[in-house]
Amino acid sequence: MHRPAVPDPYIEEVAQRTDFTVDDVRIGLRVLHDAVQSRIDEQYRRARDDDAPNHLLADDADSAWFAFAFADLRAELEAAGYEMDADLLAAVAAVNMTVFQEVHDRTVSFPRDLADRSDTPFFYPVYVAKPDWWREAETRTLRALVGLLETGSSPAAALDAWAVTLAGVDPDEWAAIRGVEADRVRDNAASAPDPAPEAADGLRAEARDGVPDGPYDPATDRLFVPTTDQLAAAKEAEAAAERDGTADTTDGDAAPDADPVPEPEPDPDEPSADTPPTDADPDPDRLGDIDPTDLLAGRSTWPTSRRTRCRATTRARAEAARPTPTRTAD
Repeated sequence: MHRPAVPDPYIEEVAQRTDFTVDDVRIGLRVLHDAVQSRIDEQYRRARDDDAPNHLLADDADSAWFAFAFADLRAELEAAGYEMDADLLAAVAAVNMTVFQEVHDRTVSFPRDLADRSDTPFFYPVYVAKPDWWREAETRTLRALVGLLETGSSPAAALDAWAVTLAGVDPDEWAAIRGVEADRVRDNAASAPDPAPEAADGLRAEARDGVPDGPYDPATDRLFVPTTDQLAAAKEAEAAAERDGTADTTDGDAAPDADPVPEPEPDPDEPSADTPPTDADPDPDRLGDIDPTDLLAGRSTWPTSRRTRCRATTRARAEAARPTPTRTAD
């Protein structure tokens, strides 16, 4: 079984927030990695097929990232012949998400209609090392070059972009092979369109500094998976509110001597849960109300009612069973 290149501190951080041991999470990472890697040729075939779901998120010379809804993660495991406890799978997904954000400085965004079709407010990136037997290398190389040429790149610029971006050749070494200046190779690689296929379903790897404050951006009608920085800031604000006595205590018991707080009058301009959202509402599915705190907490997350609150309600079970793969990798 292959060991994914995930630093131990990220595994330990997530394991501490669950009932699983570090070894449990590490084994779960290996199982998920091997399951997706065993079908990597199928994933790339889908990425080139407009009629198939495209999970390819980011691509480089040695590895790739694929983005899956939680239900898709379970389907990938099942298709590869594995089984895993749902809460352990959520912890494993959280580790991958943390590494994608903290190590690669990216997060995931996607259009709202994709969230509607998938019945989920989040897509989880999964790291996969490319196997040595990479059978589709020649075909993928040809298609990448053709794609660059079709977008208007010159043959030289297309070749430079492919060599540096996808094949991982050092720009200086490639410039020596080409007999040109290294800066010319770098400029060609930087200015060429992305040689990877455009995500068929609108998935994008977003730079962390471009993520909006909330999980939903009405200006682009896209959802953004919150970054670890945003979650840390939210926790700090919550802790400060508790210290100042201004934290929300609506879920706790009221103080014995406190007067009952009257229920606020309903706002006639605020649509109720039974009122269909209007076109004037920039967030009719209440996507801005998604609670992001479950995302990196190692808990499975998906909505039960997008029309009303679209909040994650599935929580990790306290007594979670250990994973029992139906097969083992050599």
